[in-house]
Amino acid sequence: MRDARGAAFRRLGLCAVFLALQLSLDACRTHGAHNQPPTVAARTAGQISSPVAVTHYTIDARRSQVLVLVYRDGPMGHLGHNHVIAVRELSGSVVMPQDQMQSAFQLEFPVESMSIDEPQLRAQEGAEFESTLDEAAIAGTRDHMLGTALLDSKQYPRIHLQSEQIRGGADGLIARTRILVRDTTALVEIPLTLQHTDEEIIVSGQFDLTHTQLGLTPYSVALGALRVAERMHVRYRLIATRDH
Repeated sequence: MRDARGAAFRRLGLCAVFLALQLSLDACRTHGAHNQPPTVAARTAGQISSPVAVTHYTIDARRSQVLVLVYRDGPMGHLGHNHVIAVRELSGSVVMPQDQMQSAFQLEFPVESMSIDEPQLRAQEGAEFESTLDEAAIAGTRDHMLGTALLDSKQYPRIHLQSEQIRGGADGLIARTRILVRDTTALVEIPLTLQHTDEEIIVSGQFDLTHTQLGLTPYSVALGALRVAERMHVRYRLIATRDH
């Protein structure tokens, strides 16, 4: 039974990301006008119609972590800084019916809950993030991320993720996930690994994501001499506990 449950929950795959998105978001540009709940998926977690029993899990936001690493680039890149963006207040659910192929998950978080450049997180990322940023610089970067030119958090207060398909990959599983940022939906394939017990699952992984995949344009000044790199790196560890 545990093997069956574990196999199904490999389908959790985050995304995180996004995670991540999320997350590159402190230095990207996007377009749109209305943030609507995701309607692109055929079903959402908790809405699977099945005559057989299903098992429900809930994301533990306190013990889960999604980070997006955003890098400086350009001939004058040495004048900029790399950034660590963290997703906070992540919520979501996972449903596993006996038919493992019907498993599904949904995730979401408030845009304004994202943090930028927490000192302890920067310290954990090593030499590329060893520069010290003062509070004014961090606040300025966060304001830019949340402002109308980027995430426009007042008009688009939440980011949504919805599973679409789980399939096997060369080194594990791949979760095809739709991510709604502002009014743009991106289809992202996220690799994942799994640890599990009877009461919880831990899904983790890391992958590169580009601004282009999300329909975003990296922040750039001085005709591109100082800019945000196209590539971002997403790392996540999600914990979901069984509902009783």
